[in-house]
Amino acid sequence: MFTSQAACGENFSVLLDSDGFMYSAGLGEFGQLGNGETGEYFIAANKIGFANSTKFERRSVFVHKPDISIWEVKKPPVPMPDSDHIRIGSIACGKQHTVAVEAPLKDGSGAQRVFTWGCGGYGVLGHGVQVDQYTPQLVNTFLGPLFKSNSPIRACAGAHCSLVLTGNGHVYYCGKHRSVGEATMRPALVDVLANNAHVVTALDGGGQTVVCSTQNGVTVSWGVGQTGELGYGEGNPKSSAKPKFIEKLDSVLITDVSCGYGHTLFIIRNEDDEDKKVVANLARIETDELTAFIKKWSK
Repeated sequence: MFTSQAACGENFSVLLDSDGFMYSAGLGEFGQLGNGETGEYFIAANKIGFANSTKFERRSVFVHKPDISIWEVKKPPVPMPDSDHIRIGSIACGKQHTVAVEAPLKDGSGAQRVFTWGCGGYGVLGHGVQVDQYTPQLVNTFLGPLFKSNSPIRACAGAHCSLVLTGNGHVYYCGKHRSVGEATMRPALVDVLANNAHVVTALDGGGQTVVCSTQNGVTVSWGVGQTGELGYGEGNPKSSAKPKFIEKLDSVLITDVSCGYGHTLFIIRNEDDEDKKVVANLARIETDELTAFIKKWSK
């Protein structure tokens, strides 16, 4: 058994082993460890502290909220009967929350479920309320018939938003990554991509940005990028409310993308002659140019 995936938030980490079992360690103040508690304790009569988990421990309890009447909406979630058999295939951490997508069955059948937990601010957990969740809770949005043939396959997260990629290349978003506008309280389709037949293959969220790349070499970003992380280039806007085309990456096939608090990294395919031609046209930053670049964007 070995570690197959790792994800880190601001002060906690989540691991997956080769069997799909999940482990977490770090600070549990907002329930981001997924162990059902925050570790809250009194340091003094008027001062509260939160215990850290100093070693990785397996988290095997998953909960859900069954369909209930409006009078029972405040009742807590209940454990899922198959909790101990749930295997996770993809994990991602935001600043203080985690998103997990269930691994497919060995025969490839069945729809993968999505779970979220941790800090619930801005609706980032996708449960429709701004409430912290201390145990991995099922996101009911992905249970509908639409997802039987378009199952979630990958989890991504920005600081205060969650992203789920489905098998058909559709992106579902909840939370908030811009300082203005309303929060999205439940997962919503990024329809500007889906309605234009874009099949997303790589995506991620950062401090205030979201980036998506498609199988046809189209890459878009939106949010706030004061240090150029949106990739629009010098002289162009530093923010966008909607997905905007990154011209410098036109026809470049992105195999993966990772967004930080003030930067974005891409892994570019470079396999055939067409790839090599596109890559050859990309600008390069040599070592002696890097210092000047950093100074320029640090002003």
